[in-house]
Amino acid sequence: MTQPTVVIKYGGHAMDKPELSEAFATDLAHLAGQGMRLVVVHGGGPQISALLARLRVESRFVDGLRVTDEATMRAVEMVLCGQVNKAVVSGFSQHGVRAAGISGRDGNLLRARRKNPALGLVGEVTEVDPSLPRCLLNAGFLPVVAPVASGPDGEALNINADTAAGALAGALAAEYFVLISDVPGVLNADGRLIPGLNRAEIARLKEDGVISGGMIPKVEACLNALDAGCSRALILDGRAQSSLRRYLLDDAPLGTVVVR
Repeated sequence: MTQPTVVIKYGGHAMDKPELSEAFATDLAHLAGQGMRLVVVHGGGPQISALLARLRVESRFVDGLRVTDEATMRAVEMVLCGQVNKAVVSGFSQHGVRAAGISGRDGNLLRARRKNPALGLVGEVTEVDPSLPRCLLNAGFLPVVAPVASGPDGEALNINADTAAGALAGALAAEYFVLISDVPGVLNADGRLIPGLNRAEIARLKEDGVISGGMIPKVEACLNALDAGCSRALILDGRAQSSLRRYLLDDAPLGTVVVR
């Protein structure tokens, strides 16, 4: 039997709250023990905002994406590739997970171009070379990826973590792409969970303003991952303990499943 590959975008309270991050790491160890090949792409928005506030640099967002000038990009790379990446690797390792930290700039994993002049050094992924994470997976490691890419001239570009994770899930033809979020999934206008969505329904909900802000890159990342070869995409509540393990092993009806 082939070992399923699961790409997980890890962020929000699941990453910030000690009891949830410990439960998540324990679940990863359990899933790896069941033969799953796991890749984690982490965020770090609150940590970036905290450093920028200390440096007295204002944080601005457009459609859920951080406007990134050169000073902000230096802070982004320092926080994501240094502080956060190594803290995540260390936390996983303490729970018996063989984790190895890399950034999207290592091994030309993520290549990107500037997404929109108004956003500055924010990139959209143009090319993914999954050779390095594949190499780590084959050696029994769990790759932990910081979402920073190289631009056309070798410059660092800030990639939304949801977007980076979706692109990697597609390139690895992962069986599952799971976005760990701070909401139960995609909610309708009445605040109730929508268990399943397709492309046309997502377009309609965006037009109606029901899907907005930070949820836009999440649903787009799911669609892009599916288009590129991933089998299943899911937006899952990271505040519910062991939701990832329950979904993958028990097929629990959790979150919002996005289909083509």
